[in-house]
Amino acid sequence: MSIALSWRAVATPQELGELRRQWDELAVAVEQPFAAPAWALAWWEQLRPEGAELRIVAVHEGEQLVGIAPMHLTGGALRPLGKGVAAAEPIAAPGREAEVAPLLAAGLAAASPSSVWLETAASSPQWAGLLTASWPKGARSWEVSSEPLPRVDLGGGYEAWLKGKSGSFRRENKRKHKKLAEAGGEFRFADAETLADDVSAFMRLHRARLAGQGGSSLTDAGVDRMLVEVGGELLASGRFRLLCMEVEGQVVAGQVLLAAGRELSAWNSGFDEAYAKFSPSMQCLIHALKDGSERGESRMSLGPGAQDYKYRLSDSEDNAVTHALLPRGGGYPLARARLASTQLRKRLAQELRSRRAS
Repeated sequence: MSIALSWRAVATPQELGELRRQWDELAVAVEQPFAAPAWALAWWEQLRPEGAELRIVAVHEGEQLVGIAPMHLTGGALRPLGKGVAAAEPIAAPGREAEVAPLLAAGLAAASPSSVWLETAASSPQWAGLLTASWPKGARSWEVSSEPLPRVDLGGGYEAWLKGKSGSFRRENKRKHKKLAEAGGEFRFADAETLADDVSAFMRLHRARLAGQGGSSLTDAGVDRMLVEVGGELLASGRFRLLCMEVEGQVVAGQVLLAAGRELSAWNSGFDEAYAKFSPSMQCLIHALKDGSERGESRMSLGPGAQDYKYRLSDSEDNAVTHALLPRGGGYPLARARLASTQLRKRLAQELRSRRAS
C-alpha cells in the first residue's frame, strides 16, 4: 500500500530536528551543494533580512523526506535561503519532482505571498513551471534573468580533461605553475585550526580585488561569519573547501568551493593584484579541479558569469536562471509592476557585468 505524501512548514531552525539530517542527505543525493542545510541555515543565521520569516516547506512520505523548499518571507515575497550569496534550490527525490511539486505549492501558498522567487540552474528540475501549474487558485511565472554558468566535465579524470585543452593552454599553465613554485608558492586547504583566519584573509582579498570594479556585493561581515559556520560543519567531510595559495607563508589568493555527491561548485575567489602575473584565479581553479577529480567528483560548476578565464577552463555551459511566480488574486497588478521594474534593473546590471568582463 502506498503512503500518501504530506507537507509541513518549518518556521525556526530548532523545529527541524531529524529533518535536518534527511535534508542534508537529499541535497547530497541530488548533488546540489548550495541546497545543503549547512549553507542555507548559516545564511539565515548571519544574513537574513530584518523582519524576515523562515518558511521551509518539507514534503514527507511517512517519515521519509522526499522534497523541500528552503525559503523565507520578506516584504510579502517568498525568496530562497541564500539569496544574494548562493541561493538554495527546491529539491526532491530523483524522479519525484512532479509528484512533490503540488505539496510544495500548497505549503508555500499557505504563507499568502505576493510573489515567489526561484533561483535555479537551467539543467535543474523546472520548479517554476511545476509550482505554477500546481499553485492553488492559479499563478503565472516569468523568467526574470539568466546568466551563463560555465562547467567542467571531469568524468574522464583530470588528466583526460587537461589533454583535451589546447597545447598553448597546457604550456602556459605549466609555465605559470613553474614560476609560482620558483617564487615559493604553494597550495593548501584551510583546516579547523586555520579556518577563521583563512576566511578573513580570503574575504579581504576578494573585496580588495573588486574594489576597483564597482565593489563586491559581499560587504556584510555576516558573510565572513557564515563561511566560518559552514566550514565548521562541512570542513571535516571535505564538502566545504577554502583553497589558499600562499607565497612565503602569506595567503595571496583563495577559492571557496562547495561539494555534494559528484558535483563541485566554485563559489568565489580573490587574490592580491601584486601576484596577478601568476594568474591566481586560474591556478586556484586548476588545482581545485585536480583535487576534485582525485576525490571522485565528475563535474565542476565555475559559478555564474561570462568571464574569459572560466571559458578557457570550461567545456560546457548551463545557465543560472531567476524566475518570479505571481499568484493570482489580491496584489497581482502591483506585483507585476514591481517585477517589471526588477527585470529592468537586472538587465542593466547584467549589461554592466558583461562590459566589465569584456
